[in-house]
Amino acid sequence: MLLPKLLARTCALLACVTFGHAAPARADLMWGINGHPVVSYPGVSIETQLDLVKDLGMKSYRVDLYSTDQMDALAKLIAAGKARGVEILPILIPHLDLEKLSEDEIHKQAYAMAETFVARFKDDVSVWELGNEMEIFALIHPCEMRDDGTQYPCEWGMPGGVGPLDYYGPRYVKVAAALRGLTEGARAASPTVRRAIGTAGWGHLGIFERLDNDGIQWEITVWHMYGEDPEEPFKTLVEYGKPIWVTEFNHPNGSQKSEKEQAEGLRRTMLRLRELSGPYKVEAAHIYELLDETYWAPNFEAYMGLVRLDARPQGGWMLGKTKPAYSAVKKTISTGAPR
Repeated sequence: MLLPKLLARTCALLACVTFGHAAPARADLMWGINGHPVVSYPGVSIETQLDLVKDLGMKSYRVDLYSTDQMDALAKLIAAGKARGVEILPILIPHLDLEKLSEDEIHKQAYAMAETFVARFKDDVSVWELGNEMEIFALIHPCEMRDDGTQYPCEWGMPGGVGPLDYYGPRYVKVAAALRGLTEGARAASPTVRRAIGTAGWGHLGIFERLDNDGIQWEITVWHMYGEDPEEPFKTLVEYGKPIWVTEFNHPNGSQKSEKEQAEGLRRTMLRLRELSGPYKVEAAHIYELLDETYWAPNFEAYMGLVRLDARPQGGWMLGKTKPAYSAVKKTISTGAPR
């Protein structure tokens, strides 16, 4: 497996070089943003949300889905997005009790969800993100036994997820069953949709090695990042020979400390992602998230948005003012890719 990965990485690193000539201008990343139009933001219409996405200059809206009961809501989102030139990136997150369900039950339920969604929308959605940060469930705990028979030290905290032994075997197989079910269900419904899977970032690289070794297939590698420089993990991820999508990023804790700091942090991160996009095949990047989820205050989720969410006097919620980060992001996108 090592030689194909090294060849893929070499090709990726050389892709932007034209010997004897200046490298041509390359396309910018596909910029997008996260939202929760199906399950959150009560009182703010999907049309209003998508108008904001379009105004930012973004082309993709990443949304979370948990049940096939939400397919009609997805249909409305897709139609409203098309009218504005915005693609919908669905994340399929099946409700699974990983502690109690067997591997077979997990696989069956995940497969059914993905197959049902993709079969209906395969002509409208070309990329599906399958699962969200599921590897966290499999991280090894102090005193548990590694797969190589050694004990993870009881005095250590949670591992960084960097290597395959940072994941506890009996829990890992449950996560693998879910991801295998989602990827196989999606492929059974369509031979052409691209399947995106990944992790919560934070060094969680070892899970990719395990999934790859177990024959779980995907077309887009997903990474999340909140403040840390991504080049080191990108060096590992590019070896799998697949494009990288950063489907969540923001300044750490959003604007909880300072709205000005969030704006500047996002600007720097976007410029850094542009810088790394050529060498590491980074195709897309999605900010987390569009609107503050004010109802979760004082949790950081209440401060992650580019737009404030205000309480209505009569109950429910309405759009507030845009934050400095909104203008900073819009301006950064409008400048285009480096030449």
